Amino acid sequence: MKKTEVFIKLSEQQKPESIFPASDCFIAKTDGKAVPDKNSLMKELASVFRFPGYFGENWDALLDCLRSLPDELEADNFILAVKDYPSFLNSSSEDKKTFEEIFAEAAVFIEEAYKKKLVLAEY
Repeated sequence: MKKTEVFIKLSEQQKPESIFPASDCFIAKTDGKAVPDKNSLMKELASVFRFPGYFGENWDALLDCLRSLPDELEADNFILAVKDYPSFLNSSSEDKKTFEEIFAEAAVFIEEAYKKKLVLAEY
């Protein structure tokens, strides 16, 4: 995987587990249909990434929690695997764009600060 590769579209035969060795990877799976809006996004990511109880469910808090993943979870790499990505945040293209920007910013931070990877995989 290239250094700047944050968003990955997997082929029909690939599974999120194939991106990194399983022994050092945390995979958070969700279905895009279950995340149509910002409110459901915040709840879903808090659950699948095991965010702390004080997670504020806003964009700034999301960035903070994503950047803190290496401190909170024992893994060398982190994947947000989204099934049916076209349905993901489909109620607001602005929210989807904001999420993608935050996710990319967190991925760059994690790579630079921790030498670990954070990727979003569509499958």
